Amino acid sequence: MTERRDAIVAIDVPLALNGDALERPGMQLGWNSERSRRYAAALVAEIEANAGQFDDCMVRAVALGGGVATMLGRDMATVMAALRRSCPVADDAFVSATAAVANISGATFPFFRRAGVNRFDFEMMSLVPANFTRLNQTDNLADFPVVCDHFLHAYANKSLGVVLAFGAAGKDADEQITAMRRSALAAARTHTAHVRLAPVGPALAADGVACEDQRRAMADALEGHGLAEYLPGLFARPGAEDRFALMDAAGCPRIGFGAGALTRIDGATSRNTADFERYCVHAADYALITEQVGTVD
Repeated sequence: MTERRDAIVAIDVPLALNGDALERPGMQLGWNSERSRRYAAALVAEIEANAGQFDDCMVRAVALGGGVATMLGRDMATVMAALRRSCPVADDAFVSATAAVANISGATFPFFRRAGVNRFDFEMMSLVPANFTRLNQTDNLADFPVVCDHFLHAYANKSLGVVLAFGAAGKDADEQITAMRRSALAAARTHTAHVRLAPVGPALAADGVACEDQRRAMADALEGHGLAEYLPGLFARPGAEDRFALMDAAGCPRIGFGAGALTRIDGATSRNTADFERYCVHAADYALITEQVGTVD
């Protein structure tokens, strides 16, 4: 048998509780369990329709993202089981998932673990009260340490990731820089293993200079407390760098599933439709959901 080549898988989940803080076109907003289940079923249909197509690959990392992957709830385990049935996935494949504190409970967390998630990237946006209430309208900041300690046991592993926003406008630019720096420090002083800095959407954004000043202040705070910037906007403690991000940046073969997902393999690229309804109806038919085809630059 021909030796398998390393590959990564991106499973895009265009679901979110709120869409104000980050600019992510095409998000399906608000909690709707029927919609989440329908989307999960579409993901399974697409994955199973591709069974055997990537047998020459060995999946080394999986990223569940695009929106808030934990919106899939219990169905995340079903989706990951379909992936493992349909293409070779390494036993030690690293799996990350974007997350919201509001999605974590005793009823859902066992299924996230069953899905094999190694790191949860919580879209907290800010870890200081003044900005948290502006940028995160779905979670309770007081629940964050409870989730970290009692569900993730983040003090004993590298399972905690945080997404922090930067660039938000404020009445006083210097005060806003201070608040952003404090947010980064709050993350660095916990058991956070990985941090992604994400620019806020245009509705909340300050001017370009203020945005960069905030980003630099946050980066300095993270780097001063043990998290190094290993790719633009991505910070990690030693050994906690994201395998998917590193392999993707290196141009590794990438297999994408979901609405808007990108596949890059054998010098060619293809992208699924971002039309949520179209994807859900035709997920098993490659010809009907493929929107763009091109070549790797």
